[in-house]
Amino acid sequence: MTGRRHEILVLIAKGYNNKQIARKLGLSLCNTKLQKWRLYCYLGEIHTSIDAVYMGLQMGLLNQDDLAEPIREEIYNC
Repeated sequence: MTGRRHEILVLIAKGYNNKQIARKLGLSLCNTKLQKWRLYCYLGEIHTSIDAVYMGLQMGLLNQDDLAEPIREEIYNC
């Protein structure tokens, strides 16, 4: 996992959307989407942000403090 993809994973866990991630990291929207897709490939058969956050938790790439409240609720209510 590259540092950039880890940054993107953390921002996804905090509830940022693609546009917000691009702005925060100084990337183009297209580059952000590409990096996000590569992150999903790295994590496995991932197709949604919630799945990525869940796998990030399982793989030890994220911790509870990285999660936004709505995302935490969605993961733990499933």
